[in-house]
Amino acid sequence: MMAIKATVRRNGDMAQEPRKKSRRISISNKRQITVPKEYYDYLEMETEANIELEGNKIVITPVRETNDDFLEFILKDLIDEGYGGEDLLQEFNRRKNNIRPAVEAWMKDAHENAENVESVSDLFEEDE
Repeated sequence: MMAIKATVRRNGDMAQEPRKKSRRISISNKRQITVPKEYYDYLEMETEANIELEGNKIVITPVRETNDDFLEFILKDLIDEGYGGEDLLQEFNRRKNNIRPAVEAWMKDAHENAENVESVSDLFEEDE
């Protein structure tokens, strides 16, 4: 049986975790599952979810996009670089919009490199 467990942030506050709920769901021949509407709505899910393997459980959690840390660093860099006024706003939006593609490219590269690793010790070998 799979368990769905989540702690949800709503408006910056930690939501009370609901009493444990369990429901049997089917898995398609393409290994797809459907999140029950009640769970989907309660967790305020959107178009993506994170999935983790925890022992013998699969844990699915909603993706919460938060670029606040990145945005603060971007703004500080722009101010340090002398941007101001309308130029600051335009450059901030340009850099902000590049965060997701940059992270996706980094993740793709990491996955491709991981495919070439045969063992964990390979990760720590010195380059010759």
